[in-house]
Amino acid sequence: MVDAVGSRASLIPTSHNYPGFPDGISEVVDDTLAEVCTQGGAIVGLQTRAGRTYRFETLYSALGCRVRSDHARAIGAACDDVGTGALIIERPMPLALTLALTTISFVSSKGYRVGATLFAVHLGAGPLATGLLFAIWGLFPFLLSVYAGRLADRFDNRVLMYVGLTGFSISLALPFAFPTLPALYVSAALGGFTSMLFVVASQNLVGVLSSAETRTRNFSYYSLGESSAAIAGPVLAGAAIDAFRHPATFLLLAGINTLCILLLIARRASIPAATPKQPEKTARSARDLLALPDLRNALIANGIVMTGLDLFNLYMPVYTHTLGFSATAIGLIMGAFGVAGIVTRLAIPPFTKRWGERTMMSGALALSAVAFVAVPLMSNPIFLGAASFALGLGLGCGQPLTMLLSFNAAPAGRAAEAIAMRLSVSYGAHIVIPPVFGAVGAALGLGPIFWTCALLLGGGAALTRPKPP
Repeated sequence: MVDAVGSRASLIPTSHNYPGFPDGISEVVDDTLAEVCTQGGAIVGLQTRAGRTYRFETLYSALGCRVRSDHARAIGAACDDVGTGALIIERPMPLALTLALTTISFVSSKGYRVGATLFAVHLGAGPLATGLLFAIWGLFPFLLSVYAGRLADRFDNRVLMYVGLTGFSISLALPFAFPTLPALYVSAALGGFTSMLFVVASQNLVGVLSSAETRTRNFSYYSLGESSAAIAGPVLAGAAIDAFRHPATFLLLAGINTLCILLLIARRASIPAATPKQPEKTARSARDLLALPDLRNALIANGIVMTGLDLFNLYMPVYTHTLGFSATAIGLIMGAFGVAGIVTRLAIPPFTKRWGERTMMSGALALSAVAFVAVPLMSNPIFLGAASFALGLGLGCGQPLTMLLSFNAAPAGRAAEAIAMRLSVSYGAHIVIPPVFGAVGAALGLGPIFWTCALLLGGGAALTRPKPP
């Protein structure tokens, strides 16, 4: 923000005010500085009409924005002269860094799900044992994600990011070091917990680093990164399995995630240390958030969407494997889901603006239900790729919409906790859905799994349809 020094405030040398600001503009500038800090900006200089430059050494507004001073002047005193000077602000673009980190890490995460499923089948695991693998993935996040969200709200997002990325890299490397089914279960438990820490911190940062006007767009960017990773991860994992076999694939995925750690260390100053803090008048409770109707509805919708996503990610690779497809072909079929996810993310803003969130959610769930009905009736890889694309169109809109609704419905200072509750529902689905449907598959075959899921999604479409005027 730069003032060309020809300010109208210079015509009023005593009060330095503008029309509409009879008390002066000091508070306005102070609020502007706070907003800059919230967005991750760094104030590097303040030049006044008289040519004096103030540089501050104190922490400003507990938002992680470091402001330097050569004259030990309080920030409020300097603001008295800002109306006739120039404010020089440096912005290290923490949002772009956060989105880059999440996209790279999601490549490893999406590749892991396909690789772990195929490796488990290769080691002799049936549908039930494979379902338990991803139930273990979701167990610790389900139990601890809300507490992780409270940590992100109160303390430092960067701590969660460091711990999450490092632990996830270790979990990815375990199947390479110990290529056995028990090691795969340990990897799933550690990977689920540590990746959750990173996701809570990164989603909270996207919300905090956005204004009300840009939040929908920025969460869409976040989801676009996830969709891109949903293409690259499965395709990369499938090709690596065919070329290098299963254990080496996990080492490759661990190396990709380690790039995030190096990038975060190199640009650590760009990430705000903490989020805005609100005074706590009473003890926090998850029941307080569940009492909010908008947040509760967002969580229910998220649970329905996650049921479809879990069953697709788990049993589409198993089903295509039974048809004799190569790992590369399976990866391409799974990647079609990610392509559709990108299309959906781009369509969300204009579609919701015209028809509303409930209409889009209901139609998406109905489309997903039809696609799930069709999957067991197909054996051609092209048709299965088309069904995967249709599922991506339907289920792909659910994640960004519920993410945005959860953040917007949260009270001030509890956004990360609300996001963590949404993740808790997601990971709860990881625990319940795979083993339950795995038992169905072990008893009746894979077809009933897809058809039962279609019934659930159809019911969700009926529940979320718009209410008549």
